[in-house]
Amino acid sequence: MSDRAYPAYRWFVLFVLVFVTVAQGVVLIWPAPLLEQIAKHYAMSLGAATGALMVAFTLFVTLGAVVGGFCCDRFGWVPTLIVSVVLLSLSTLLVPLFGNGFGTLVLARILEGAGAGPIMASVGAVSVEWFSHEERGIVMGVQGMGVSLGIALGFVFVPMAFVKTGSFLAAASWMSAFPIVGVLLLAVIAFGRKPPVKAARQVAAEAAGGGHEFAVAAKLPVFYMGLLCVFFLSWVMQAFNDLTPVYLSAPSPLGAGHGVLLAGKFMGLVQVSFMIGSVASGFLLTKVFKEKNKLVVGLGFIGAAVFSISVRSPLVYGNLGILPVCLVLVGFFQGMVIPTTLAFIAMHFPSNIVGKMTGIWMGVGIFGGTAGVVVGATLLHKTGLYHASIAAVSLVALCGFLFSLFLNPPEIFRNSVKGERGLALGGH
Repeated sequence: MSDRAYPAYRWFVLFVLVFVTVAQGVVLIWPAPLLEQIAKHYAMSLGAATGALMVAFTLFVTLGAVVGGFCCDRFGWVPTLIVSVVLLSLSTLLVPLFGNGFGTLVLARILEGAGAGPIMASVGAVSVEWFSHEERGIVMGVQGMGVSLGIALGFVFVPMAFVKTGSFLAAASWMSAFPIVGVLLLAVIAFGRKPPVKAARQVAAEAAGGGHEFAVAAKLPVFYMGLLCVFFLSWVMQAFNDLTPVYLSAPSPLGAGHGVLLAGKFMGLVQVSFMIGSVASGFLLTKVFKEKNKLVVGLGFIGAAVFSISVRSPLVYGNLGILPVCLVLVGFFQGMVIPTTLAFIAMHFPSNIVGKMTGIWMGVGIFGGTAGVVVGATLLHKTGLYHASIAAVSLVALCGFLFSLFLNPPEIFRNSVKGERGLALGGH
């Protein structure tokens, strides 16, 4: 790889991608620390407020990711993200205006979700335009870290803004600073250096034989294997994060009896290790597993399965020396899966369909999180204990491992991907 083909400017591009990812994470989570105040203000139950505000965002992230993926391939990822992040900025900045009624506040969350969705779909297009084949796993991993980092920053800055302003609506509005800065950074890229492999993408698209690659890809079994890997990891991650804090804090026999404060610290470890696992996945994929995506994805699912169910054991939850280690490993192995699965798209499919595929895999796959919460809550209701719910998380991770075994590069696209790599490295 030569610096002439892939200039150092690409790391600034990655920084901007991570920043807008952080921004959408902050916007995603802003209601969570303020739900008690929101519910009281609108005279409604905490559960109803939580469900409406968070589910509305999630549903339209899904739609935004699918539409955004197609737009990235059709119009380019920079204009697509400028439009989406402007929408994210305005809908968050104007939350005080939307907040006159709960229905209009839900509308603001819908607009925020629609603006956030394309950000998750854009990582594939960024990686194929600016980064070598070997670096694309690293790009996916670093962006995966940005999601968790944005949520963590939201939990820090939203309460601070609420204390400062005394209004949950104003506190939300302050969070628009993140996407606004993101728009400015994207404008720099729009008027800055052009992608080094743009010519390769254009040649590949022109030689595509009428643009039928996506139709071909959608008929391949591996298309659905990858989507299911994202779906199952979303299930595992959301269910574990939803169930485990209460399990760790609740008194025996319902839980481990460590109390709310200690349980919160433990779950903070899970989030930090998730970010580390996301970043590490790219290096493991390239340096250790020699670009064999299914080995990294499979390892992530196996590790998540083993260490998730371990917290049920008295030998683990009763030992404050072992329990944090197991929780760190849960987060680390979970963090490896989605970035490596998305890297599979960027590494083994034609560049002119990477946006569509990334958007669909992320957009549809995120519904796994909803399924995980519903199944976990149902098992808890039926049994009155967390043991069955946690066992279900581990079982689903094992299902993900089985599907990961079929993540084999499609032979039908092997020559076209090799051709794009040759064009990219041939200079410009």
